[in-house]
Amino acid sequence: RKDAGRGGTGMSEEVEMSSNQLMSSEESRQEGAAAANLEESCDALTIDEMLDLHVGHCGRSQFFHFMVSSAAWMPAAFLTLMSIFTSRMPEWACTASNGCTAEDGKLQNLCSLAREDWEWVDKTASIVSEWNLICEDEWKVQLADSMFFAGFFFGAGMLGQLADIRGRWFALYASFMFSGVGAGLSVLCFGFWQFFMCKFILGFGCGGIGVASFVLSTEPLGAKSRATLGIATQYWWASGICIMSGVAAVMTKWRHFSIFIVVFTAIYCVVSAPLLKESPRWLLISGKPEKALEMLTGLAKGNKMTIPAGGLPPLKLPASTQTASIRAIFPYPALRLRLFAMGFVFVANSIVYYGLSLNVGSLGGSIYLNSFLSGLVEMPSHAFAQVSVTVVGRPRTLIFLLAIASAGCVLSAFATGATQTAVALVGRFGIAASFNMIFLYTTELFPTIVRSAALGSCSLVARIGGIAAPQIILFRRFHHSLPSLIFGATALAACFVATLLPETKGVVAEDSLEGFAKQALSDRGSRRFVQLEVNDDEGEETLPHNA
Repeated sequence: RKDAGRGGTGMSEEVEMSSNQLMSSEESRQEGAAAANLEESCDALTIDEMLDLHVGHCGRSQFFHFMVSSAAWMPAAFLTLMSIFTSRMPEWACTASNGCTAEDGKLQNLCSLAREDWEWVDKTASIVSEWNLICEDEWKVQLADSMFFAGFFFGAGMLGQLADIRGRWFALYASFMFSGVGAGLSVLCFGFWQFFMCKFILGFGCGGIGVASFVLSTEPLGAKSRATLGIATQYWWASGICIMSGVAAVMTKWRHFSIFIVVFTAIYCVVSAPLLKESPRWLLISGKPEKALEMLTGLAKGNKMTIPAGGLPPLKLPASTQTASIRAIFPYPALRLRLFAMGFVFVANSIVYYGLSLNVGSLGGSIYLNSFLSGLVEMPSHAFAQVSVTVVGRPRTLIFLLAIASAGCVLSAFATGATQTAVALVGRFGIAASFNMIFLYTTELFPTIVRSAALGSCSLVARIGGIAAPQIILFRRFHHSLPSLIFGATALAACFVATLLPETKGVVAEDSLEGFAKQALSDRGSRRFVQLEVNDDEGEETLPHNA
């Protein structure tokens, strides 16, 4: 038994030694794996680093992707502004023996005539003639436009969230589906209130197109190209207005015109969907680094870049970024003032821009030519804003553009004929450029932690301006110049509010709310940011900066 005991002890010692060896071997493997992971993490690159080193900032494949995805702004312009023509006031003819003239020889107002004394030249020209939306029923036309922007309000929020949850590609085509269905159903309507509900669906879809298209087109680009090409997306919008005006001049029946827009939108979706890929940035933050790397590899090959033998390096997963709600701004008076000021500027821009767009039929001359010129004048306005914000600065450019918009609107209230059209186009130049640049400006007015929340809040309240604009146009029932005067006064008020905003061009701004708020306070006297050192609880240190 003793021998057996000694034998048992020896066996247990051997087992213990073997176990120690296995543990040592396992620890070695774990250390080796950790070292390999560390080495791999050191080799991993961010997407911007990958674009710098291996893909390119804006190569041939990226530019092609940008052009196809940003072209979505063209059908978006059709869908958003189609009511300029579907709700226009068409021609009518007098059937009375006196020629519908008053005692002084002037043509009588349509609303002062008996219904049997006149008729529509083409009853199917617009919803106004088809459903007799004139005089006491004119308000229905503006109500339908407001309903569109109410749908836009909800669509911008919900479909914007969809772009973050399901991806930019999915959100873009989901938005087109809603807007296409809304426009298509409106063609089938044989009563105003059916049409009215379809306008909400149309607006809901349009609310998501712009955001999804913008991020899908710019996120595969390098930092050096994103800012320039991001502004350039608006040239598609302006081109869409010009083309839409020409098509409407040929297709004068509102149902035919609406069908064309639905077909055009469907063709864009069918042609572009196979050509567009999901944003690599969204794929990465959604936990799909392999797919993001696959997409970047495809872009690199399309750009004729040299790919390492083992393929592109792995992508570095983004660190979780701290964000805060919009309520975090309110304890800081200076930042709170900026938020309210920019919110008002956004609402004013929306009122004036969409007001001028929808009121183009009230200008002298052809509605088709006036609309075409309105789109045409936007192209140089975007170029002007792009140069001016760099050379002159943000607030001076914004104040100047709003002043131009105000002057154009006010002068158009008192002018007639070609002169009225010319000064109205000056106002359109100012407000289009202003509306374009305030998105860039807003991102620079707030620290990183609340930047998205601030921009989203300003964009959301801007939809209130879109809802109000058609109702302001209704004031022409009291006097034909009232809408233009209100638009001019609104732009002028925004001009004065813009004087409260600081310069941000070439400024190093603090990332934290506390540091940013101190910068804002110091800025009151100089209208410039200054770089500050901020004391925290653990000692004095310079906070990280974001240009």
